[in-house]
Amino acid sequence: NRETAQQIETVMQTEPSTTNPRTLPTPFTRLNVVPRWRLVLFTIALLSAAYTLLRLPQLGRIDDYTAPFLAWTLSIICYTVALAPRRTNPFASWRPQWHSRLRTVWADNRLALILFLGITSAALLLRATFLQSIPYTLAGDEASQGLEAVRVLQGQIRNPFTTGWLGVPTLSFYFNSITIELLGMTKTSLRLPWALAGAATVAATFFLVRRLQGLTLALATAALLATYHYHIHFSRLGSNQVADPLFVALALWFLYRALDYGDIAPWLLTGAVTGIALYFYAGARFTPVVVAAVLAIALVRQPRHLLRRHLRGILIMTGAFLVVAAPMLQYALRFPDDFNARLNQVGIVQSGWLQRELAAGHELLPTLWQQVSHAILAFNFYPDRTVWYGLQQPLLDPVFGAIFVVGLLLATIVMWTRREQRLMPLVVWWWGGMLAGGVLTESPPSSQRLITLSVPTCFFIALALWQVIRLAQTAIRGLPARPLLALGVLAFAATSLNLYFFEFTPQHRYGGRHAELATTLAPILDELDQTHDAYFLGAPWMYWGFATIPYLVPDMRGQDIEQPLTAPPSPQILPSSRGAIFIVRPERAPELAYIQQTFPHGRLRELHSRGPGDELLATLYIVPPPTP
Repeated sequence: NRETAQQIETVMQTEPSTTNPRTLPTPFTRLNVVPRWRLVLFTIALLSAAYTLLRLPQLGRIDDYTAPFLAWTLSIICYTVALAPRRTNPFASWRPQWHSRLRTVWADNRLALILFLGITSAALLLRATFLQSIPYTLAGDEASQGLEAVRVLQGQIRNPFTTGWLGVPTLSFYFNSITIELLGMTKTSLRLPWALAGAATVAATFFLVRRLQGLTLALATAALLATYHYHIHFSRLGSNQVADPLFVALALWFLYRALDYGDIAPWLLTGAVTGIALYFYAGARFTPVVVAAVLAIALVRQPRHLLRRHLRGILIMTGAFLVVAAPMLQYALRFPDDFNARLNQVGIVQSGWLQRELAAGHELLPTLWQQVSHAILAFNFYPDRTVWYGLQQPLLDPVFGAIFVVGLLLATIVMWTRREQRLMPLVVWWWGGMLAGGVLTESPPSSQRLITLSVPTCFFIALALWQVIRLAQTAIRGLPARPLLALGVLAFAATSLNLYFFEFTPQHRYGGRHAELATTLAPILDELDQTHDAYFLGAPWMYWGFATIPYLVPDMRGQDIEQPLTAPPSPQILPSSRGAIFIVRPERAPELAYIQQTFPHGRLRELHSRGPGDELLATLYIVPPPTP
């Protein structure tokens, strides 16, 4: 108590100290009790990270980056092992302990485990099956990322710590190159890694929501996300945006495990996940922002508790983040324009869009309000404005869109109370992602920039359903709450899956008509690439170098005929031993008559869109090789 403390302080001040000054504690006293091997590994981690950062600026585009990559990997491993929690004789009793623990978990949570496994299995099936045909079109942006992965395999991209296509970090293409190397240059090989990432996001979402809000909402949210058409679509694309919600979900799950238990391992994992997120799509950079925001709010609420109990863990997490992200952070400092290339292109301030709008006479507040309204109402009113999805309606139907709004507003209001403060990370996730990926970027709503919001959106739907059911229980005694919640989830799944697989997919809106033409051409060109050359009359609407064609038909020789033909071309346009396939867009259809005059023995074939309207995409004129 206070009196005892004052007495002790008085005695300490009046009696002379007999303590040897050499034995007084110093900042380095604790190092004496740290095992030497941990100090050695920590030193190796620092030296390896330093070598990586010193070596990278010395290497050029065609140099070998194996040594810096191995040093970077070694620094991560050594840092993790040096600071990992101590285990007493981990191998002596590993199997009996885990065997007994698994039996206990299975006995206590059998139904929950069965439901969890069923949900994740359904998520995997909905994302990883029939990737070659759904979606049918291979978009140009997908194919561009596939070509970057092929460049990795061919040795043209050797630096995993730089950026490539549209400012995307090249380590993402290294990840995608694994399946392309194993399965070849196909749609399936390009899309499979991201389908697995989408299924993993469902599992990570379950663990996050279970940590924050309990088992019931965790199962409901995971089931909603597993069947949500928006998340299914982006999980089936060969593009890395779908990894954005995975990184945020994992980082927040590890963070709250660390805050709940104070263990070192989740702090390490939180830092590692936030660091590795910098090596993927620009939207994944939102991960460290969310983690920092959650910790900042927690610090404002309970500063003493957070610093007293978790300061060590926060420092370890920060160190893990810096070790993992060091090469990319260095690249950002050395080449800020390249690192922020995508943000500079689409940000309303960075791209100069806002300045141009004001220069054109538009007022600031109405312009910003238009941005805000179009972005925030992406799930309720405005359809996607890009060919990334091309859905001709909002991202939620009217019924579940209204339920989502109730859940979002409810969580935003009550998260400030002590009882409901664990709603805060999901609220911060949604509003922060909407601001960064919607309000502050051009042409909202753009579905590819908002995919990270699919997880909190599904949670707010589950939260609203659960709160309405619990409110109804106060009026109707004996109302079965969990079965009603399950019915709501099943209704969402039925409408969502029907929308995507039976209504949206047959329309072939994804990717646009350019990509549909290229995808439709690919199997035809693949049959003729050994005997024919291609001549494309599509400029200025489309050019032969459209990425889908070189990805799906890498061996086909082709070229553009950019200038309109005003007379029959010379027969010397063709090599003496090969045929030709002339691809003529409808806008240049009159030029086909000139080609037929020079090569009268060809055959015509029309390519039509598979979507509504049966639109003519191109006319093919196939000239056979000359007979010997």
